[in-house]
Amino acid sequence: MKLSSRDNSTKKRRFPNQAAKTVLAIVLLSGGLDSAVSLYWALKKGYRVQSLGFNYFHRNKKEVEAAKKLARLNKVSYREVSLNFLREVEDSTQRTNDLLEDAERAYIPSRNVIFYGIASYIAEIVDARYIVGGHNRDDVKSFPDSSLDFFDKFNTLTSVGLMSGARTGRVILPLAKLSKVEVIKLGKRLKVPYELTWSCSRSTRTPCGKCHSCSLRKKAFEEAGLTDPISDSLINS
Repeated sequence: MKLSSRDNSTKKRRFPNQAAKTVLAIVLLSGGLDSAVSLYWALKKGYRVQSLGFNYFHRNKKEVEAAKKLARLNKVSYREVSLNFLREVEDSTQRTNDLLEDAERAYIPSRNVIFYGIASYIAEIVDARYIVGGHNRDDVKSFPDSSLDFFDKFNTLTSVGLMSGARTGRVILPLAKLSKVEVIKLGKRLKVPYELTWSCSRSTRTPCGKCHSCSLRKKAFEEAGLTDPISDSLINS
């Protein structure tokens, strides 16, 4: 599979083919697999990159550490925004909406409205043309605000609401049409140091190997025919 040269976040814009050394992109970097691959994808495209992370209620500290390590390794700045009021539905003490009963435990209402709204603010201030998100095709099943349709509409909204119009803060999703397995294979080709990433829902010294996130990671690496440098050594220890 070749790296796509198209902007998967909107049907109206094409991804630039020319060298992009002067183009600034903000990568939303969580420290997980997908965001790490997105970071290396943006660097491979030749962009000047800044990274952005969010520290919300009960944010996984190990994942934050992973994001900072990835940024330092690539000599990329890392900006962290504190959002202590923001909670996953399982942590919400004021939930009365029965439609959220079947939501994923990690679901946060309007998460990407908030995250990308903040990112678009920063992008306009620093004149960043792109915001790079790491959402893959499988995310849409559980998180409706990670779809291409959502970000098409988001890009339309910000092009109207920003003084810079469509010049800054265009969200692009290089992984949007890829499955988790395909993302891992792409990251392998991009030489992503998977040993620095963190997927476990716990903040223990090593991944637990039993939670839903660890199980998904293990399954994806197995289906990709690759060895996970973290889980292969730790889960079987």
